[in-house]
Amino acid sequence: MHFLNLSNGVNPIASFVLDLLFPIVCQGCSAEGTWLCLTCQGKISPAAAHCMVCGKNSFVGKIHDSCRSRDVYLSGVMVAADYKNESVQKLIWNLKYNSVRAIGQTLGLVLADFFIGQDLLDYFGAAAVVPVPLHRARQRHRGFNQAALVAAEFCSRTGLEYCDVLTKTKNTARQVDLEKKEREKNVKAVFTCPPLPSFGERRIILVDDVATTGATLNECARVLHTQKTAEIWGMVVAKN
Repeated sequence: MHFLNLSNGVNPIASFVLDLLFPIVCQGCSAEGTWLCLTCQGKISPAAAHCMVCGKNSFVGKIHDSCRSRDVYLSGVMVAADYKNESVQKLIWNLKYNSVRAIGQTLGLVLADFFIGQDLLDYFGAAAVVPVPLHRARQRHRGFNQAALVAAEFCSRTGLEYCDVLTKTKNTARQVDLEKKEREKNVKAVFTCPPLPSFGERRIILVDDVATTGATLNECARVLHTQKTAEIWGMVVAKN
C-alpha cells in the first residue's frame, strides 16, 4: 500500500509539446487557462443513479438486495457525471487517449464535487480509495494510470485514504472493444491484491474514469472481497 506522489513528473520538453498540441482551454466553452472553468463545472450534473444489475433507479447506484448474487461483489456503483455532457466526454478522451495528464486532477475534482454534494462523506468517512490498475505495459505506453490520478486528486480534496493495492497481471484487450459477456471473461482473474490486515472492516471505494457494464469494477471487488471489508463500492466519473 502506498500514497501517490502528486507531483506531475512530466518532462519539460514533453510538457511544452503537449501545450502546443493541446492548449489549456476549458473543454466546455474554450475559455483559456483551465481545463474546466467554474461555469462549465457548474453545468455538470450527476447521472441518474441505477442499480448495476437490473438497471432500475436506486439511491446513489446501490445494488438492490434482490439483485445481489454470489457473482456480484459490489455494493453499488456511484456515477459522478452524465456522459452526455460534452465537457465530460472531452475531458475523459483527452486524458485517456491524448495523455493530457493534468486532466486527471480536473476529473478528481468532478468526483469530489459529486461526493460532497451527495453528502457521502459521513458514510464513507473511514473508507479506503483504491484505483483500478493498468497493466504495466499499458501504463508504460500511456505514461500514467488515469484512474490513479483521478483517485489521488479525489482523496486530496476529501481527506480519504488513497490505497494503491491492486495489480493487473495480464495485459488484456480493451473492454470498450468487447461485448458484455466478453468483457467479463476478459478481466477474469487478472487482478491480484496482497493480504492487507490493516483494511479491517473498512469500506472501500474503487475508482475508475469510465464504466460500461461494470465488469472491471466487479472483478476488482471480487479480489478485494478476500480482505473481509465492510462494503466495496465503485465510483466513476461517467458511465457510457
